[in-house]
Amino acid sequence: MSKIMEEFPLLMEYQKKYGKRGSEAASLWLLRKRTLNIACMVVSKVKNINFENFTLALYFRCDDKEMRQFLRTYEMQMEEAAINPEKFVANLHAFFISNCQYLEENHLYRGFYDFCKLLEQQRRVKIAQGHKEIFDAYLSLLMQQGCYFSRNHIEDSVIGIAANGELIFQKNLHPYSDMAIYDLEKHHKDILYGRKPLTEEFLYKLYKPYGYEVRSVADVERLESMVKVYDNNNFALVPYINERTKEIVIQKEYQHYMPEFPRQWKRTSFYKEKLLKRKYMLPVTGITADFINAGFIRKIIFIEIVYNDEMILLYRVITKGNGELSGYYQTKSQTFYSIYEHTNRHEWHEALENFILENYMILTCDYEIDRKKNFAIKQAAHLETEFYFPYQPLVKYTYKSKEKRSLSGTATLCKYSKKEYQEEVRNRSGYIRTLPKGQKVSMDAIQYAAQLGLSLPDGKTFVRAHEFHVYTKIQAKI
Repeated sequence: MSKIMEEFPLLMEYQKKYGKRGSEAASLWLLRKRTLNIACMVVSKVKNINFENFTLALYFRCDDKEMRQFLRTYEMQMEEAAINPEKFVANLHAFFISNCQYLEENHLYRGFYDFCKLLEQQRRVKIAQGHKEIFDAYLSLLMQQGCYFSRNHIEDSVIGIAANGELIFQKNLHPYSDMAIYDLEKHHKDILYGRKPLTEEFLYKLYKPYGYEVRSVADVERLESMVKVYDNNNFALVPYINERTKEIVIQKEYQHYMPEFPRQWKRTSFYKEKLLKRKYMLPVTGITADFINAGFIRKIIFIEIVYNDEMILLYRVITKGNGELSGYYQTKSQTFYSIYEHTNRHEWHEALENFILENYMILTCDYEIDRKKNFAIKQAAHLETEFYFPYQPLVKYTYKSKEKRSLSGTATLCKYSKKEYQEEVRNRSGYIRTLPKGQKVSMDAIQYAAQLGLSLPDGKTFVRAHEFHVYTKIQAKI
């Protein structure tokens, strides 16, 4: 709320001009209000930046034709914010609707979120160059664009992309957390000039209709932070989430209590080096790790996915009373993402990275417990009865069997031992398939098929040759 109060006069000016509700549906009006907030934030970030710094902050080389088109589209909006902020604010909502319709009509969901991932990766470079604020504003524009995909069902959020290219949605845990802020508008002059203090009673009455127990400005800031982390976390994972990996999506928002992380056994650099030469792959259904004595971590779900010719480890951490968080590790670039990255709690990011990669090494590599043996993670079949030392995490790794199912129809959990199973890589040749009704063939499919001497009939697309993995138990030799 402190940020909102800093920009309060400018925000109220824009909301008064462009935020009044007309004949539109309530969901579109709420989207417009939120877009005005984003527009105000972007303008405040770019208004005092000279052209040279603006150029350095915003631009980077991109050789991909589709990505360059996205770049031009959104760079123009950032430039508009710097050159003509009034026009930018007035037109941003209409731009988002128009562009959203274009993305939907041309089924460019994958391309859009691939572009978001590209910018997220560039953000790390730009932060190192000192351009964090302006690039964060750039990403905020993209996040708000994504909100327009659910403009007619605003309680939902995009969490992934299905195999058929359609978006996967999930109910947002806090779809109306900002409504009370808009109710403040009728009191904005009294608040601005100190005639109406933000008392406990006033804030409670403001937020209670929307289901929140808020009694102080600190409570408001905690709520805003919690919602922001939840939204940012899900946004960062969208390109990696599909029908198989959606178990990675958090189901409970992360709470900002002081976390207690497990001890550190070896340096993170050791795990990264080992993980460059992995000998095993995770089962296709992923691995669930249940812990005892691992700080605030109760459970971690691990799933591997191939994205842009790189193996990505996805993880979801379920804590003891602190909510959930998820992230990824890019095995080729050795990039680890968590909600703590580039915050003032970077040591938490490093502690989580160390423990996630330690487990990933255990699951996919051969290794020796050559030092601090009483600190090394201990695997156990029965956590409740197994002995462990004071700083030693205890873990049970299981996976869901696709073959064995209980009478209730739920998957059976099997104890995981990497040496008893092997990943078989099988190949499927490229083929022509019929598109689902309403879908259009991508230019990439047309061009790739043409390279093979194929002319695609109407309503058809070409699926490239690809590998898929089958996880099988090693048969004992007789």
